[in-house]
Amino acid sequence: MIKQSKILTLLLAIASPAALACNPAEGSGRCGFIDAYGGWVGTKTEQTESYQRLYNENTYVEPAPVYRPPPPPPTHDCTAREGGEGGETCFDIRPGRIGSSYSTNAAGDFDGPMVESYPDGTPKSITNYRNGEMAESTHYYPDGAIETVMPHQNGEIHGIVKHYRQNGTLEYEIPFCNGETCGEQHNYDEQGNIVKITRFDANGDIESVQEIAPGNSAKKKPRRKS
Repeated sequence: MIKQSKILTLLLAIASPAALACNPAEGSGRCGFIDAYGGWVGTKTEQTESYQRLYNENTYVEPAPVYRPPPPPPTHDCTAREGGEGGETCFDIRPGRIGSSYSTNAAGDFDGPMVESYPDGTPKSITNYRNGEMAESTHYYPDGAIETVMPHQNGEIHGIVKHYRQNGTLEYEIPFCNGETCGEQHNYDEQGNIVKITRFDANGDIESVQEIAPGNSAKKKPRRKS
């Protein structure tokens, strides 16, 4: 027959790894106990009975209660979209993210505007989705002025990307064809004059650069061969 000291040692070895500190002050979780079979029980009585059943009423060592922490707080507050089309509109409720939001359709795909905000709540970017596909994204300076407008089609940048200075003047525009640069990129001065033209070949690589100085004839710079 196993000696009582050995039974005590066995009980301690089994109970100790599961005996975590129970500290309800850490959150709104609940305290409970690990029974002799490794399961979760809510009372000491249930725990004691499990050890008595397993060890046939031999000496019982009571393990410490275990604290189960509460679930993490939610990150978004979601409500059903208006119009009866299904889907949700979700607002970010985390500190520093107030103003950020997104919408989904009935299938759970992004649909409508997705807003990323600066810490003060002003928009940093607004990306429009249609049934899970990105349609157009607009990025903003902290003061609310438009920084970049980027069109998309079939998951790729497609169309003319426009970048603006913070004072609102157009700095450059670049055409994209199915995710690749194409055609001519135009750079502008603050008066709206073209100061540089960059041409792209069929592979989207730079073919030539033409700089235009006010009052001077255009000077074409061929691409440097590597």
